[in-house]
Amino acid sequence: MTLLESIIASVLLAVTAVVCLDATRGAARLQQRTGAWTDAVSHAESALALASAGADATDSTAARITRRPWGDGAARLDVIEVEVPVAGGGAYRMARLVERAR
Repeated sequence: MTLLESIIASVLLAVTAVVCLDATRGAARLQQRTGAWTDAVSHAESALALASAGADATDSTAARITRRPWGDGAARLDVIEVEVPVAGGGAYRMARLVERAR
């Protein structure tokens, strides 16, 4: 093997290593964001279930819960909306249509 061949092989190996490291870094960042969204979804589902059951759904999370009549109010239905902030500036929103408590 000549010196030129070994230099080209080393450059190709270095480029391949950089590409692999960049892909790994991107996958780790995606995994962190996915974990944050999963936490937000579980908090929103929990708060929505508590609010649907009529319990006080205020807990240590920063979930914002609103309850308002659906439509013109004659249908005796309410819309419960839950919004949970996500790390990175986003928010996850859920809504459920429930029968109004009597």
